[in-house]
Amino acid sequence: MRFYFFVLLIGAIILSGVFFDYLGFTLDLVGNHHKELSMIVEESFLISIIFFTAVYFFSTVFSLPLGASLTLVGGYLFNIFYGFIAVIIGATLGALTLFIVVRAGSLKTSHKIYIKSEILSRIKAGIEKDLWGYLFFIRFFPIFPFWFVNIAPALLGLRLLPYLITTFLGIMPGTLFIIIVGSGIDDILSTDLKFSQVLFENKVFLLSLFALSCLAIFPVIYKKLKRK
Repeated sequence: MRFYFFVLLIGAIILSGVFFDYLGFTLDLVGNHHKELSMIVEESFLISIIFFTAVYFFSTVFSLPLGASLTLVGGYLFNIFYGFIAVIIGATLGALTLFIVVRAGSLKTSHKIYIKSEILSRIKAGIEKDLWGYLFFIRFFPIFPFWFVNIAPALLGLRLLPYLITTFLGIMPGTLFIIIVGSGIDDILSTDLKFSQVLFENKVFLLSLFALSCLAIFPVIYKKLKRK
């Protein structure tokens, strides 16, 4: 019952992202209180970054659609280096906790779940062909939402170590880019540009993610070509 309540809660939070603009809310909050936030960070840097990492951790555990928003704020408040470290730690530990909870709750029914779901069954097939390559692929190239990539491997009964390593390394490229954008968030706040525009107008970033994804999935493609 606890597990189903947890799943219901996560589902409600994810659904709320459709009706509520979390990114716009976060940017407005930072824009209206950026002086106070900067002052708090300067006066209590260690406490601030620990608190920020904890917030990122819980937002990941409960699949709150705040990843991009918090990453931007992390780059703005703590600059590139410390912001990057805080986000990677918070996101990785949060994803790991979510993985353990979901896998423990769905262990007995995981086989039925992925057979009934076409998306999960395709992911299962890809993982069976090339575990590491496929996991890195879905991390590097954001085809699926972050919360789905965190939960799906747990539903499929994936082992902990591959999940942890691919999560830790796989979120680094995208996180670094958003952190860099966040370090110059004043430019976004002072114009009418939206974060999605900044993201998709940066062709170098998109091409880099595409190249990493192709590199990760190459062994699977090579095996298919070799068979033919």
